[in-house]
Amino acid sequence: MAQARVGAKGMGRLSGGKGVVLIELKNRILAALNKLSDRDTQQLAVEDLERLAQGLTPEGLALFLACLYDTDAQQKSVVRRECIKLLGTLATLHRDLLASHLPKMVANIVRRLKDPDSNIRDACVDTIGILASQTGRGIEAGASLNVFVKPLFEALGEQHRNLQVGASLCMARVIDCTTDPDPPTLQLSVLALQSFWVAPILWGGLPCSLQLPAFLRYTWLRL
Repeated sequence: MAQARVGAKGMGRLSGGKGVVLIELKNRILAALNKLSDRDTQQLAVEDLERLAQGLTPEGLALFLACLYDTDAQQKSVVRRECIKLLGTLATLHRDLLASHLPKMVANIVRRLKDPDSNIRDACVDTIGILASQTGRGIEAGASLNVFVKPLFEALGEQHRNLQVGASLCMARVIDCTTDPDPPTLQLSVLALQSFWVAPILWGGLPCSLQLPAFLRYTWLRL
């Protein structure tokens, strides 16, 4: 497991006691993440990580996220998947602390959509829906949705099929889960999804295993 970029030197700038607590927290997070790769300790590792995710301070949340971001393609699929799911866990537990972290969380999810493992893509779609549902409250109208829509629009324009398909599924999930959608942003997002999914389906350009998101079948009722 790669070491998180929030190192001991950076944590040392905090007050002595708090820095020690964060170093201990980092070591516990990394130890639990390492256990995920072993079938015999996977469930224990998941339980440990979920416990560690509770009661985090703002500094602890930033540290936890840094550890999750550092997971790369060399890690086993289960490690990559659980790190994505933990982003949703953190969003649920610490909704009020997420505003400054949300752009990077979304960017991390979008980057992982390139993963060829469909289980990773499914985890990304589920997690981004959780983020959308938990962060749409108390934010200026449209601002929350735009945090998701901009990077997903950009991903749809890249020449990478896994990324495009994953981004379209994520976009549909965000629109469906956001609590206070901005009508202009919502309408543009739906048009982009329709152009991505409907035309290729008519042309036979998408695998038959990929179905049109259910959201697009009733979107006009919400516009």
